[in-house]
Amino acid sequence: MAGATTPKLTPKLTPKLTPKLTPELTPELSPGLRWALTLCIAGAVLVNWLPYWDVQAQDYLSDTISSNAILFGVVRALNAIVSVVQSAQVGVGVASLGIGEIFDPVNDLIERFSGLLLITLTALGIQQVILLFTTSLALKAVFSLCSLLLVWRLWSAPNLGRWLGFGLALVLLRFLLNVEVALVWLFDWAYFNATGEQALSVLTAATAVLQNIKEAVASVNIGRLIFGPDTALLQHEDISNQIATSVVTLIVGMLFKSILIPLGTLWLGYQSVKLALLRTLQ
Repeated sequence: MAGATTPKLTPKLTPKLTPKLTPELTPELSPGLRWALTLCIAGAVLVNWLPYWDVQAQDYLSDTISSNAILFGVVRALNAIVSVVQSAQVGVGVASLGIGEIFDPVNDLIERFSGLLLITLTALGIQQVILLFTTSLALKAVFSLCSLLLVWRLWSAPNLGRWLGFGLALVLLRFLLNVEVALVWLFDWAYFNATGEQALSVLTAATAVLQNIKEAVASVNIGRLIFGPDTALLQHEDISNQIATSVVTLIVGMLFKSILIPLGTLWLGYQSVKLALLRTLQ
């Protein structure tokens, strides 16, 4: 129809429902779990004041440093004797025969091993200083006071939140180095005690053999060397291989005991504290 107006269709606006953002609190701990955590904290405080584990860790570190120092002396003596044998020359008319050339690779390996031993001795010394700090009376008292504070928060607060992460960090600070020494002891017991002692005995015997070679070089009879029993004097490839194998065995053990196990324990402790804090703050 003329003049008729069509009504405008306006969409109905529906109010948007915006969810209310409410912070998620850590669920409240049950009484049974609180009692279990309280007993764990009490056990940690008891172990904190027991001297047995700390004394065992300190004695084991001291023994390890002493054995590494003895090994360093053996390696340096072997290095000196090999260097002398390397420079030995046997005259054959106008020519000369060098009998120590086969020890060149072994001597290089021994020199690098002695440098590694210095690094491991330094790392063990640092661990010993840190262990003396973590087992001191002052840190034990601080650990006990913080444990009491943690127990008070455990029963007074509805949820613990970051306090659980704080407690785990405190326990790791106090006992992490004890755990690391225990892992080193386990590595020694499972693998390195037998192989390390065997490698050290080979190096000691090789030192004596090379000392005899050094003293016998001047009396080598060239005629008998070519046709007689003195020929065996220059066949020391087997000694060289035994020395190299023993040195590699000791290098692997030193790396595990002084570097890999301590760093791995520290990394695991850091990851544990990080995971506990993330879980409690979510």
